[in-house]
Amino acid sequence: MRYLSQICSVALIFMLGACGEPAPAAWTANLDINCKPQDPLDKTYAALSPKKFWREQEYDLGNLLKSGQKNLEMSTKVLEDSVSQKGEYLQLSQKAADDLGLSGSARSDHIRNNIDRYNKEVDAIKKRLETQEKAISWVRKCTNAVHQELRKLNLSPVEYDPEKRPM
Repeated sequence: MRYLSQICSVALIFMLGACGEPAPAAWTANLDINCKPQDPLDKTYAALSPKKFWREQEYDLGNLLKSGQKNLEMSTKVLEDSVSQKGEYLQLSQKAADDLGLSGSARSDHIRNNIDRYNKEVDAIKKRLETQEKAISWVRKCTNAVHQELRKLNLSPVEYDPEKRPM
């Protein structure tokens, strides 16, 4: 019994070490950064039922791509709106400084602090856009890799349809 528990402990350590680097996408995925099965369970599933595993990955990546493109589109719109409102934001900062009765350097500091906060918000939106673009790039790369795996199994790629989840 003790011998069995030692073997299981060692096997668990090797299994955990076999996990690939996680995907750059913020979504959960069964594939690692190199578009291979990520953890031992995924590797086992891919080995035992490769057709089903890769079909599911194809569907999941289609889903990720569609939602990622929508997120990117919305984030781009938010950035465009924020950039177009900079003049308005400056006027509001000046009005707030006037309402507070600030003058001279105190007024300038108040306006500068507000504009700095605005610039930080815009930079944060830009960083989110870069992260989303990186994730979408990974999804496209993995979609091609999944299609190659499907072709190796003599299966043709299927157009993504949210209504038809593979079984």
